[in-house]
Amino acid sequence: MNMLFRRYLLLAGIFMCFISCESNHFLKSEKKLKSDIVGTWNRVLFGNELEESWTFVDGNLKILQPSRHGDTLDVGSYSIDATLTTPYLKIENTTYTNQNPGGDTYNYKWSIIKLDNKVLEIATESDIGGLAQIEFIKQ
Repeated sequence: MNMLFRRYLLLAGIFMCFISCESNHFLKSEKKLKSDIVGTWNRVLFGNELEESWTFVDGNLKILQPSRHGDTLDVGSYSIDATLTTPYLKIENTTYTNQNPGGDTYNYKWSIIKLDNKVLEIATESDIGGLAQIEFIKQ
């Protein structure tokens, strides 16, 4: 009986670790992540940077800056890869040198820090040095 109690206690502890993680995407399916990212997201910017929105649909990414006469700033493609511990957003084929320090492109495998129906946060290690993190609010 004591051994059975220990097993239940261990399983309960593991379960509590999973549900108490700050990350809201832990163990989310790839299908759910793909569904959650679809739509238009407004980038959270600071300082004098221009307003920017990203639209994810059917594996295609469109980046707009409405203050630039509503023109499409850049286009590219994206895919979602969900591992057991970390989901990724892979962006490819963009050419615009973005508003990040150093003017890098967005073509990276980004870790999805947070993704729900209101907020998207992604981060990656940049080739130009340091960590790049982008936050969005869903339209």
